[in-house]
Amino acid sequence: MQDDFTVFWRNDEYAYKLFYDLLDRSERGAYDDDFLVQLAAYREAAPDSERADIFAARYLLAQGDAETAVLCGERAYQQRPVNLAVWKVLAAAYPQVGRELDAVTMRGHIQGMYPEEELSLTFPKEMQQEALGRFSVAANFSCYAPLAVYRASIENSELTFQLDIFIGEELPLPMPAGSDRFWVGTYVDEGFLSTMASIYEPMRHDFNFIANNRDVTFDIQKARTCTGTVRIEVPEGKSVVVPVAGTEFCQNFSIRTAGEEYPGYLGKWAFSYFRLNETATLHSEGQAPFAVGTPILLEHSPARKKLVLNLFVDGFCWPAARAIFAEHMPRAAKFFSRGVIFDQHFSAAEHTQPSLPAIETGCYPHRTQIFNERDNHQMPFTIKTVSERMSDLGYYAHAPLVSGHDTYYGTYRGYNRLIATYGFMPAYEGTERLIRALEALRGTDQFILYHTTDIHPLNSQTPLKFSTEVEATIPLADRFVKLDRTVPSVRTPCLPIYLEQFLVSMHHVDRNIGEVLSYIEDHYDEGEYIVNLYSDHGCALYDPFTTLKEIDFVGEYATGAAWMIRGAGVPEGVTVHDLTSSVDIYPTLGHLCGFPVSPDIDGRLPAVFGGTARDAVYSSSQYPSQTYKLAVRTHEHVLRLETREVVDEDGTVDFAGADVGIYPRGYELERDHLLDSADLRAFFYPRARDFVKGTANNGEFWPEMRAARPNWFGAAD
Repeated sequence: MQDDFTVFWRNDEYAYKLFYDLLDRSERGAYDDDFLVQLAAYREAAPDSERADIFAARYLLAQGDAETAVLCGERAYQQRPVNLAVWKVLAAAYPQVGRELDAVTMRGHIQGMYPEEELSLTFPKEMQQEALGRFSVAANFSCYAPLAVYRASIENSELTFQLDIFIGEELPLPMPAGSDRFWVGTYVDEGFLSTMASIYEPMRHDFNFIANNRDVTFDIQKARTCTGTVRIEVPEGKSVVVPVAGTEFCQNFSIRTAGEEYPGYLGKWAFSYFRLNETATLHSEGQAPFAVGTPILLEHSPARKKLVLNLFVDGFCWPAARAIFAEHMPRAAKFFSRGVIFDQHFSAAEHTQPSLPAIETGCYPHRTQIFNERDNHQMPFTIKTVSERMSDLGYYAHAPLVSGHDTYYGTYRGYNRLIATYGFMPAYEGTERLIRALEALRGTDQFILYHTTDIHPLNSQTPLKFSTEVEATIPLADRFVKLDRTVPSVRTPCLPIYLEQFLVSMHHVDRNIGEVLSYIEDHYDEGEYIVNLYSDHGCALYDPFTTLKEIDFVGEYATGAAWMIRGAGVPEGVTVHDLTSSVDIYPTLGHLCGFPVSPDIDGRLPAVFGGTARDAVYSSSQYPSQTYKLAVRTHEHVLRLETREVVDEDGTVDFAGADVGIYPRGYELERDHLLDSADLRAFFYPRARDFVKGTANNGEFWPEMRAARPNWFGAAD
């Protein structure tokens, strides 16, 4: 790469030739000394490429060294977990070292994205349930837990698939040492325990019920599956609350303490709660299992806040809301006027799937490698989520209103409880659940995620029910939306009814969140809480300069997000004009709450909290089958990049020949405002190159992957 900044990106021709030479040798099975010579040269030319490790793993497998092949394959997997070549070497190597479950996971990844006509799975019989579960998650092209689009089972010695949900059982997800798995139940706060189970069970395979019913709600809690008798240790002088769910209607159940036995019952798939003031045993007769949730210790600590609350308002576009915030969200505006409001805040990505993990980890999507909706891989345990950090501090971490989205990636693995749906999360439901949780568990310090989708626009794929306030007042000429199943939500057209819905939804959110904020002010001292309100992205729909054919996925409106915070340790009455990124929320909570923040995350502590102001913020769109797009913004200027080639399934793309321009802020992509400045290129190019270097493939691609997507790459090839 030259440093004269006249050309943004040049591929390494030498490394390119070495790659295709190794590819040819590999396809011919020519794993000889010359292969090793070429591999060594390639490693030297491309020291950061996972492709060298893939070739090394292939060579080692050919030599019968599966153990070392696993090491190379896993190193490649950490860097590129959504890659067919990586999956194949690990699927071949794992069984040879006795890791059948890991091999099945790799086979699931392959089947989910590159289905094989002839599929066979090998695993010991005692591992069957776990193996089929892991395969089903890996092969699932939905990232909404507990949905399994193709759940695997063995019937008459044949492998079969059907639409299903994981329910009344543990999610087959590996968890960090010492953590229970998530156990999936039905959500019942009060009323008849088993009613929802009687509804869900006969319909669990029905497509319309599972895929289209966005009101189906699950109670996903960390719990272990038990039978018979379980002992719950309670520290002397302390109390705990234990969630317990049954697997049968009116399941016989009792609790025994030192001096008493309390007979009772459990509901099917519904959690009940029991307060224990001393060590006790839980007992259910027969073989029917039951789920015992992780005990909730009722204890406050002066080292913690009593409440840390993240109000996640999905799709809340700050550039569109900034001027009308006080008018349309007066309760939120008044509350956060006594805290910090970040006015130049941008999301790391343009939609929820990659944006949410970025917030929860402080790492950009190219670090989490969460960008492909057809894939479900686990983030490595070395990436610590904010919920894990808060749980480590002793908080009871839970989410009374949340989507099952991103659960399979491990994004939520630190939370003890998720009340989750597939999609719609109205604020009115979250508010009541949240306040009930605050009152029920007032004896413990709580870390809470509250995720509402009220403001996020619906798309025009299906007939829409807008808010009655909108439908009753909008002129008839603007009432109907043309249906188009090809239009995703991020391409929703800018129509008057959507703009009106935005204003009404702001009122809905403010009314309901306002109740939460009032409750907090009435029941907590200022030094006892921290409240964050943020969004995961903006919305291009509200860009006044956008047309349907010219959606700007990383424009100011698409990535301009909200962030405001109030509470212990937060300055009062400050509007911050420094540039901030959604990955900065993580280190800010670390600073205010006291958990360690790894120096290798991408987030930065804002200057208002004693950190360093950013000189630029980054927003990218890394969507397979679409061109890669990047915006690097300062206060005055923005670099905009778009590749010529589309992003491959593994997230990589060729940056050679990318369209790169620098513009004044406010005039993005307007060619008559394009700036040609050596000083600006010298500032922006190194930063943008460093940001995309892990995404660039040097024009090197795996033919098998591209052959499976001829509609993406056929013309280019």
